[in-house]
Amino acid sequence: MIIVGGSYREVCAYPEWDRIYGSGGRAAVAVSGLSPGSVLHTYAYSGWAADVRATMASFGVRAEVVEIEKELVFEYYHPLSKEPVPKASAGLPRITVSGEVVLSFGMLEGPATVVAGRAVHDPQSDSPEAAFSASGSRAGELAYVVRDYMLAAADPSQEAMDVATRIMADEGASVVVARHAIGGASVYVGDTKPRLVPAYISDTWFKIGSGDVFCAAFAHYWGERRFDPVEAADLASRSVAHFNDGHRLPLPAPHALSALVPQPDTAHGGRVFLSGPAATLPQRWLLDQARWWLLDLGSEVFSPFHEYGERLAASAGPALAGLRACTAVLALADGGDPGTSAVIGHARAVGVPVVVLAEAVAATDLAVHAGMSCEIARDFTTALYRAHLAGMR
Repeated sequence: MIIVGGSYREVCAYPEWDRIYGSGGRAAVAVSGLSPGSVLHTYAYSGWAADVRATMASFGVRAEVVEIEKELVFEYYHPLSKEPVPKASAGLPRITVSGEVVLSFGMLEGPATVVAGRAVHDPQSDSPEAAFSASGSRAGELAYVVRDYMLAAADPSQEAMDVATRIMADEGASVVVARHAIGGASVYVGDTKPRLVPAYISDTWFKIGSGDVFCAAFAHYWGERRFDPVEAADLASRSVAHFNDGHRLPLPAPHALSALVPQPDTAHGGRVFLSGPAATLPQRWLLDQARWWLLDLGSEVFSPFHEYGERLAASAGPALAGLRACTAVLALADGGDPGTSAVIGHARAVGVPVVVLAEAVAATDLAVHAGMSCEIARDFTTALYRAHLAGMR
């Protein structure tokens, strides 16, 4: 397979992560075992271009690198955070590739021109310049992979299916795959109703680059092995679950993914009770972040702090009554907050599942939580994900 995509530095604070990947590099490593002899065409900062070549070579991938003079870095506070996108210099030479199967990504440095028998394209943005056809690219068969929100953002007045149909008409695509935020996808083929592909459960949730892995797996199974697009998308979804569980690459063969369990089939998340201390600015920030991201994932959230504010101490009764209407608890346990400990105990007593975020919790407290059959998460994003899942069960 030929992969066209950027090579960028990625820095995350929690959990700690500092690597040179980018969409192109990650996708190439992802399929290196499934598609031996793959070639990566990429831009890379001259200061790390040799590292890109060496890393790709260690996975059996040949890297054709156009060196640039600007270091492009994506920085994240945590894997879900939305940070400013770096800007590349203008006027860089365009990458042009041709081959039987090509996976192309939109790049900060500008679009590539692709000629392929089968192509999979992820524009990475809703900019018209990122469209497959905008660079003069063409393919015998084309599959578009986008995030589902991009279908809604393209024309809020239209249904997602109408926007997908328009992409097929404008770009000459036979397939549009819309990835979902929590995993899984909707597959649009022609004018038939979309086929839903489930997300699969992983123990941890390292989300940075999950879309790159989906595209890589889909390009291999649909483009190279010519699987039905729904079957290819299902294997791509399984591959993402494997990857999310600790950034595990390269991807394994399909038989190694067969035991993965689908996420609960529900249109909405459950109702999560959010508990944690709010005595300091960092604690308040974490509570706000947890509430915002749980809502973004699709859960309803009941947070006594946000509900009652300064009246929280006098509202223990209503708060515990609210707990009984919830399907899961997310407990932010750092700081040893007595109120949160009480919520954990009460929730377990009435059979409500509890996910405990424990980044810096004493071993004795962890033992108590584990003894009550709480689920322990060591990073923020995993805690959100597992609480969201627990609420849907």
